[in-house]
Amino acid sequence: MRDHILQSATELLVEQGLERFSMRKLAERIGYTATAIYFHFSDKEALLGAVLDHRFREFRKVFDRLGRQKEPLRRLAQMGQAFVEFGLRQPVYYRLMFLTKMSRIPKGRFVEKGNPSQDCYAYLLATVQEALNGNKFRAEYGDAEQLAQIFFAGVHGIVALHLVKGDDDWVSWRPIRPKAIRMIEALLRGLTVPDDGLKSTSSRAKSSIVRTVVVSQKQIAAQKGGRSRTTARISPKAQSRERS
Repeated sequence: MRDHILQSATELLVEQGLERFSMRKLAERIGYTATAIYFHFSDKEALLGAVLDHRFREFRKVFDRLGRQKEPLRRLAQMGQAFVEFGLRQPVYYRLMFLTKMSRIPKGRFVEKGNPSQDCYAYLLATVQEALNGNKFRAEYGDAEQLAQIFFAGVHGIVALHLVKGDDDWVSWRPIRPKAIRMIEALLRGLTVPDDGLKSTSSRAKSSIVRTVVVSQKQIAAQKGGRSRTTARISPKAQSRERS
């Protein structure tokens, strides 16, 4: 029952936004009484915090298999591609997690802040710090937090642009996946020391990223007993636009 409440709350948040979300609407949607919901969550803020924590813990699992890559810059590039792939394959969840302002909602009840095994940003920061310790970045870039946020902004920006404006035919949009790879390469080349062995991402490596995201999502769906109803299906038009 608790998982069903979390799933339905996620869908309602995506559809109506934080300001229009209410426990009454949620109760009507799932056919439970408000009392039944409050039995599992003490108040609205506790429920919304649990929704965010749950989604970010599931998202963190996407990166688990990338830890096999020992070279931090290549791992960073793969993380960026995995982030983009998640946004393309799970746009509903992506909008909730990264395009909805929810700063007032308490987080951290189920995700330990600063723990790279649970906290997505901490994992990114740890990877950047590893590369920084290995003198991979240019001398003027010595702040790991700043570097992590620059990288985060770059990959998030290309996904957000695609989700928000990708259907606008005013612009002759180029396929998102190869464009994302070029952006990640350009970003890292601009930040790192020359000739550090950062090579272009091959088709084989790109396919590996896609498999990583797909396998992780299948594992998540299996744990829930089936594929989420909110998993987006990519239209033929979008498939054509995104095909590399």
